Amino acid sequence: MDFFKRYGAIGPSQQQSPSETIQRLADRVETSTLLEDKKAAVLGLKGLSREYRKETGEAALLPLLKLLKEDNDDQNLLKAILETLITLCTRDSPRGETPNVGAATSDVASQFSQTILDDGDDVISTMLELLGDADFYVRYNTVQLLGTLHLHSGEELQKRVLVSPMGVGRLVDLLSDQRDIIRNEGIQLLIAMTETNADIQKIVAFENAFDRLLGIVDEEGGVRGNIVVQDCLQLLHNLLNYNVSNQNFFRETSGVQRLPNLLITDPSQTAAGRNGLPDADADDEIEWTVQHARNMLVVLDVIRMLIQPGNTNTVSNQTAMQQCGTIPPLLQLALAYEAPSSVRSQALYAIGDIIRSHEANQNLFQRILITTAPEGDAESDAKPIPEPAIVIVIRLAVGKRPQGVAVNEYYIVRAAAAHLVQAYVGGNPDAQLALAATLTPPGDAGSASEPETHQSAGSLIVSVLLDWRETGSEDVWRVWYASMLLSTILRDHIECKEQALKITIGDIAQGEEPFPLLNELMSQARQAAQSESDARLSLAIFTLVCVWLVDFPRGVSTLLDESSNVAFLVEQINGSSGVNALVQGAAAFLFGLVYQFDLEPETPMSRENLYPILSKRVGADQLLIRVQRLRDSKEFQYAVGLASGTHSNAYGGIPIEVYFDNVFTDVFKKHCEGFRVAVRLGPGEAMANPNYAYLQGGMAGYAGSVGSNSAPGTPSLAGAASISRAASPAATLTTSTSAPGATSVYGPHPTEHMVAQSEFDALNDKLADQSSQIEALKHELEAAKAGSKIDLNDTSEQLAQEREMRARAEAESATYAAEVNVLRQELSNMQTQSLEETLADDSTGAVKLTELESQLSELKIKSEQDSSNWNTLRDELQKKLANAEKQVVKAAAAGRNTNKKKEQQQATAIESLKSDLKAKDDEISKLNLLVEELNEKVKAVDGVEELKEKIAGLEKEQEDLLVYLADQDQQSKEYRDMLRKHGEDIPLSDDDDE
Repeated sequence: MDFFKRYGAIGPSQQQSPSETIQRLADRVETSTLLEDKKAAVLGLKGLSREYRKETGEAALLPLLKLLKEDNDDQNLLKAILETLITLCTRDSPRGETPNVGAATSDVASQFSQTILDDGDDVISTMLELLGDADFYVRYNTVQLLGTLHLHSGEELQKRVLVSPMGVGRLVDLLSDQRDIIRNEGIQLLIAMTETNADIQKIVAFENAFDRLLGIVDEEGGVRGNIVVQDCLQLLHNLLNYNVSNQNFFRETSGVQRLPNLLITDPSQTAAGRNGLPDADADDEIEWTVQHARNMLVVLDVIRMLIQPGNTNTVSNQTAMQQCGTIPPLLQLALAYEAPSSVRSQALYAIGDIIRSHEANQNLFQRILITTAPEGDAESDAKPIPEPAIVIVIRLAVGKRPQGVAVNEYYIVRAAAAHLVQAYVGGNPDAQLALAATLTPPGDAGSASEPETHQSAGSLIVSVLLDWRETGSEDVWRVWYASMLLSTILRDHIECKEQALKITIGDIAQGEEPFPLLNELMSQARQAAQSESDARLSLAIFTLVCVWLVDFPRGVSTLLDESSNVAFLVEQINGSSGVNALVQGAAAFLFGLVYQFDLEPETPMSRENLYPILSKRVGADQLLIRVQRLRDSKEFQYAVGLASGTHSNAYGGIPIEVYFDNVFTDVFKKHCEGFRVAVRLGPGEAMANPNYAYLQGGMAGYAGSVGSNSAPGTPSLAGAASISRAASPAATLTTSTSAPGATSVYGPHPTEHMVAQSEFDALNDKLADQSSQIEALKHELEAAKAGSKIDLNDTSEQLAQEREMRARAEAESATYAAEVNVLRQELSNMQTQSLEETLADDSTGAVKLTELESQLSELKIKSEQDSSNWNTLRDELQKKLANAEKQVVKAAAAGRNTNKKKEQQQATAIESLKSDLKAKDDEISKLNLLVEELNEKVKAVDGVEELKEKIAGLEKEQEDLLVYLADQDQQSKEYRDMLRKHGEDIPLSDDDDE
């Protein structure tokens, strides 16, 4: 009550409400002339604003803003005003209020913030000027107030800051403040303002923010520093994110060269050398705190952001990172056992992004050797063994999981390692062939117990696939990623597939019969299906075999050597219970590929033998339904949406939808349409169909010749037999639709009529060719007629040529008429023999029959019109030729007169050319005058720039004068105080204190 008595003149029997007190204080702020009175009123409002926010803001907000703009010389007054404004605009509930009231005050805070931003005199500019104040509390509270306003209306505040000439520069200057609290608040404000605003991002970057931020990171101890390091790295990330100009500026100012220093954490070399296996004697293991991991993840995110696929600067950034040595510290980080799995996985992803589609970086990675410590006794004399980095990475993807690391946690490391392998192999057929050369069978049946460090990359992959019972029970993802990596090596490379086909299982010296690896994998798939293990095991093998057999008939022939393989696939496709739907779909796709690419002349089971199994035991419709269900499954769609090798969120956890890898999905999408058509064609139809090379998805090499777009390593097959085209279109269509089991219960499939449609297209092309040839003949005859009028000396020769041309035209006309009749007959046969038999009994087919009939009628009408037009044109040409002959005779009799006319025409043409030339000269003169005028304007613009520089200099001088006047006012004030102390009677002014 002492406070109310002092400012409200309240007597003992009189009380004043808080609203009335706030109003009286607001009036004193607005009307008082003495600085002490204003300061006392502001302090009173500051105390009341904590509990009476709404009343204080409604009554005193505008007076406080006015006072902030006008009286900003006293730091204590400024501090009180800024703290009061922060209280009014903060969303936190005041003390003593209920939750509902607190929720209402949030709207009040937003309202007050909007009032400040809508201020007509632009109080934001005043706040930005206060950022240059040397007083700690003024600067700190100003930054806090700007941050509070940004929470309420960030876009509006960003616009005001951009309008201010030195607004962004003042904010960047906060990074150089020696007081850590102000610097940290400035970093937070810049993070918020640069998150989405590209203009502020550019200005901040060109204010030397990159160098300042990296300097702060170094001062705070690098990535091992506190949360300030994370904030600096996050601001760096914001400045580079989706901003090409900033990325260019960062690279050109040697920012990329400073990134490797941020990656060095001095990991345990023993742990790294043993590929993730901890060393029992290592005493100096680095402890990774949560903050350390967060800082490192932001650095890795910045690196990956600079080399995102598809960006224009990706190749330049990849080259810069390779030149500054970014890959070695990333490898050390990826192989550090003590590092969190999230950090290791992101390091592997970063390496993959650096070498992806970059030949020089791939070659550099290929030459990197990592020295690994031998397993066993640490005191043994065995020398460390240097191994290629790619071998270590493959071991991460399919090797044993370190003890103490959960399956779900280590999964992200496997996914990242697989991504790196795919980035190394992608677009690099030599790397594929090099890895395929390491595909060797394991030494013995107990290869699973053989130390992984003694195996090559290919041998490790094969042993994991064959020992799936042990590896799969421990970690199913070992088998899954082994299948994925082998698919990556074999994909679209015939020589790699041939190399893998040579691998046999079984020791001849011990009397065992060699068994191809391909058939051994099918045997493993059969055992996995019988053991009712995880469906991913069967899917991994099926998808691998699918990638292997695409465009590879020799592999299909090897698979058919084992007759039980076909029976196993049919069993999986027809299974009604106990068979996973995804496994059924993969088996159906594999069986269809076997039928599609069974093209070897000496195949153990020809297409004629496979077709009854496909049409009767399985059914083409049943097969396609299984494949379509696979294609529509959420698991397949999830895999399609993933990037190459990315099968996790990179920070932990296994997505439950992961069943397929990107290699299989790409192959499936590429060959699915041709697959659908191929399984509906009989064995004879397929080879007779002229479109079968297209249906093979480019697999024309095994039926004729290999095109220029063949896969790397595809052998030349120039001597192979070419595709026969003996069968007629009608016979082809009839046979394909009447084959047993080929009729769908849902009606004929659209692809059944692809052959007929292609014949219609061919007929259309022929008719178009006829029309173009007729037009060409017409132009030739017109040209002959014109030539007969010009060159009178060769009239006899031209007349003979015209007669010959007329005879040739008549002969060609008869030929074309005969071809039109043949085409009509073929169309009629196709209508009667094919379409009525296949589409008459089906509603869907009836619609298509109507469409085809309309096309046929249109073709008939067009052919009749062409024939009629040709007859008319022939008559006209004959008349024109007769007239031409008469004119030639007349022209020969009056040769001299014609020559005179020709000379007159030439003289007229010369005069016309001269006049055109003169007109062009006039236009050139006008353009020269226009160029001179533009040069004068350019000079004027240069003068304007000089004037702008002079104006800027005058404005700077004006600011210096204002500073000088302020100093003079201060000195005058001091002189008046000194005179008063000596007894002089000097009246008080508004600038004097009480």
